[in-house]
Amino acid sequence: MRVIIGYSMRSGSTLLAHILSGHSQARAYSDISSNWALVRIALGLQPPGMICIKPVDLLYLQRHVRLWDRYDRRIWLARDPRDAYLSSVESGYAYLLWRRGRREEGIDVGLLKRWRRIYDTYLDDPDPWYRIHYEDLVARPDATLAGLMNYLDLPHETLYPFQTFDILHGGDYKIARSNTVRDDSRHRYQRELTPAQLEVFDRYLGDHMRTLDYPLGGDLRGSIGKCDVARTPVTCQ
Repeated sequence: MRVIIGYSMRSGSTLLAHILSGHSQARAYSDISSNWALVRIALGLQPPGMICIKPVDLLYLQRHVRLWDRYDRRIWLARDPRDAYLSSVESGYAYLLWRRGRREEGIDVGLLKRWRRIYDTYLDDPDPWYRIHYEDLVARPDATLAGLMNYLDLPHETLYPFQTFDILHGGDYKIARSNTVRDDSRHRYQRELTPAQLEVFDRYLGDHMRTLDYPLGGDLRGSIGKCDVARTPVTCQ
């Protein structure tokens, strides 16, 4: 069975692929290590067993190619774009394969447009995809992974804590430091972005964030710093 992970940069996709690779019946490849398998599948060859591919996210800018149509299962990993933006800039990956764009309130709107174009690929035809959220993966890993194993028709196995990640496989250096996930990577934007910067995200990505059940900055006015806001607005005590 062929499985592909759809995502935009800094959504936890390498983490997810690595966790899945811990299953006895699955093999997962990400970034550089996925190239050989990606080519074989593109040529119509069927690898044995279940193979999960996490390609570079630039693939999802090529909407007319639709290489994901060759896969039996498709997982879309969503993450709040404000946290993904902060992570991409912090990690140094933001401009690895992308040029710098115009800034508004210190936010590179070129990166926001990049995110929006990738998510247009998913939102134009979401039905074939099984969507999970990074926020659920780090806050409720066991339940999230159980649902994913059901979708993939894999027998349930304990996948968390996961095996130590080998940075030589390519991808995120952060997950090589631990075999668990950090819950404090959620909602960073509430602590680190100003109201004016949140408004930039609302203008460029507001419709997409609402569709993905992420609250807009305007929805959070007065609540930031007072409670842990979920993907949909909640009443804080």
